[in-house]
Amino acid sequence: MPLKFPAEWRFESGPNTPKVPPDLVSELHTLAIDIANQHEFPKSIIESFKARFGSPSISSSTDWAISDLDSAMTEKSPNAPAFIASFWQGLEDAQAEQLDIPTPKQVNAILRKHKVPFEIRPPKIIATDESLIFDTNESKTTDNQDGQSIHAYKLGERIGQGGFGSVYIATRKTSIGEFEFAIKILDPSPLGENDPEKLRIRFRREIKSIQKLQHRGIVPYFDAGLDPGGRPYLVMPRIHGKNIRDAAMSKPFRTRVKLMSDVLLAVDYAHQNKVLHRDIKPSNIIVRSSDEQPIIVDFGASYILDNLDRESITTRNIGSQGYIPPEVIALPKTRNTLHDIYSCAVITYEIISGQLPNPIEYRPLALINPGLELLDPVLIRALGPSSKRHQSALDLREHLNSVIKKLEV
Repeated sequence: MPLKFPAEWRFESGPNTPKVPPDLVSELHTLAIDIANQHEFPKSIIESFKARFGSPSISSSTDWAISDLDSAMTEKSPNAPAFIASFWQGLEDAQAEQLDIPTPKQVNAILRKHKVPFEIRPPKIIATDESLIFDTNESKTTDNQDGQSIHAYKLGERIGQGGFGSVYIATRKTSIGEFEFAIKILDPSPLGENDPEKLRIRFRREIKSIQKLQHRGIVPYFDAGLDPGGRPYLVMPRIHGKNIRDAAMSKPFRTRVKLMSDVLLAVDYAHQNKVLHRDIKPSNIIVRSSDEQPIIVDFGASYILDNLDRESITTRNIGSQGYIPPEVIALPKTRNTLHDIYSCAVITYEIISGQLPNPIEYRPLALINPGLELLDPVLIRALGPSSKRHQSALDLREHLNSVIKKLEV
């Protein structure tokens, strides 16, 4: 049965709201997949978890369901009690299918490990540290809901949510008219930096990185600052379009590869300016409707190669499950351009096949369509060991372009 907890916890979403850190999202996502794999049809269990996290759509494959569940869980992570309640309902659904699930005690141990101040005590969720629970007065002054403002920008609908913050539609009125933007508000908690000064340092680092990037395939930033609650924000144009996975599926295979060729040109430009993205995935590439230009967004995880400070490097993986290369999973401190190259190869395979690749047991694209066989050697190399991978985004792009000319599909 659904867990009970105070209504104000369910609907509160301010700077003091206890959040679910990305590491916990990842651990519980992996746990959900492990539970689903007990079933004869794992996808049905994953879809059940997705529905509990508010995702009504049905994914076209198990791999996409896994990826979409990760997105749905991340979307709900800003509110810990609502997230926990959703996960517990997913567990109960799995138990109804005669699958083994963890006990409340085992789930609580995971929550404690990640310092989330709640426990499951069916039929309730309880707070384990009242001092960390919502401060309604402060949240009302700093939370960003429809109609609230950040300086000259009036915030509207939230249109994106990730590990580094939320994105809202924003409008600004001048004597000439009203203009529409998108505002990204950074959340300090997933970065493990509750110290305001450390957060400002990280924010300045991001600003410095993105100021270098002036390319048609990379979203520009018009403005930046701190909101009334002290959270950093970035102002960018609102891009009307679809993420590259959704945009590509209705197009010929050749056009899909061409989209990734354009993405790699922008990635190479960023690398030439010594900026890594480290979280390239379909939702971070928007194909603009007006001209079919793919645009990379969210350099929140970017890393400035020429300002590397070995003493401050985190040991936490940066990136999204399925798009992180094996060498980074094995050694999270790894920082080089091969991370982004691997992620681009994953997306190339995904938008052609409809599923994520298995680098260990590569499934040839030629099995989908014999006309795609020329792509397989390119992607096998790009998804392979770092020592044998394309050593630059431009190298991978040129390899793909040589194939595009020969594709007849």
